[in-house]
Amino acid sequence: MEYIYVLSAQYTMDKIQQIEEQLEKTRNSLSTDRLDMSFGEIMSMYDREEIIIDPDFQRLFRWDTYQKTRFIESILIGIPVPPIFVAEDKDGKWELVDGLQRISTVFSFFGMLKKLPEKNNWIFCEGDIVKDLENLGCRDLPLKYQLNIKRASCRIEIVKWNSVFDMRYELFNRLNTGGSELTEQEIRNCIFRGVSKDFNAFLRRCSEGEDFINLIKPTQRQLDQLYMDELVLRFCSLIDYNGVLSENISQHMTIYMRDAVKDASKIPLLEEAFNEVIKILKPIGMDVFRGANAVFSTSLYDCIMLGIGKNFKYYKTERTDLIIERINKLKASDSFRKASGSASASKSRIIKRFEVADEFFTP
Repeated sequence: MEYIYVLSAQYTMDKIQQIEEQLEKTRNSLSTDRLDMSFGEIMSMYDREEIIIDPDFQRLFRWDTYQKTRFIESILIGIPVPPIFVAEDKDGKWELVDGLQRISTVFSFFGMLKKLPEKNNWIFCEGDIVKDLENLGCRDLPLKYQLNIKRASCRIEIVKWNSVFDMRYELFNRLNTGGSELTEQEIRNCIFRGVSKDFNAFLRRCSEGEDFINLIKPTQRQLDQLYMDELVLRFCSLIDYNGVLSENISQHMTIYMRDAVKDASKIPLLEEAFNEVIKILKPIGMDVFRGANAVFSTSLYDCIMLGIGKNFKYYKTERTDLIIERINKLKASDSFRKASGSASASKSRIIKRFEVADEFFTP
């Protein structure tokens, strides 16, 4: 049976032409390349510092011995390696965005991982197929098998330096939908580091502060996935609000970071405000951002951090018991309830939080 589809009235030829122009413009804004390289070639690039693997700004290398053994075993028996993704920086160097666990496994197997030398020269556990790998290290393998690993081929997907940054982010965001997804903050850090590392370093300094960690009490998984960095960025994107807000907080933070990495002059003011707020809230403890269910609330975090952040010079001299009183009133209020709950990441709820922050914390 032949099906004939008729365009509805709203899809005129002008509309179709508009869609084609948008698609063509977007395709032209993304510059990519791909090539096949051996692990030996990638190791040489790493030795020459032409490929950057930086766990400080990405997820940590955290595969266990079984996962590492399984990957090297796969290479040895000839199973194809999934592609890795890199972003080219302005100097032509590659920054690894996806594939850290695989690449770091090979580097650490040969004892050449620089950032985490304690991970080097690990020993196989029992293989799924080759059981006798157990208790062997790189030096225990015959030379021909060491060379087989170095000569194994890997597809490299490259996002070129002249790509629009939003498209870089979108590409990696859509590609990383597998079993070990990159978080949005990991992608932001990787993509926007190509402009400047200063803003990433600022996020990391704040996120690692002992007082801040004690207020949030993150899980190890949250630490690994840069959730603390994201909370610092969240504060910055709201305290430095310029009147333009995206449809949701995640998109707002991405756009904010894209612009913030280009202007290092903002960092000292943002860092001062953040550190002062944490110092003010430190005596209250981890309950400050938790409601009746004792679960951390980003809605509370937004309202309290924003409200005190805009007025931190006043609250530096305010008594802790009075700050607690204001926070308790906030938590019990109808206005806060309307600013949180379902769809709490939406534009309308975020705007409401600006109003709530002013209502409860303006001196």
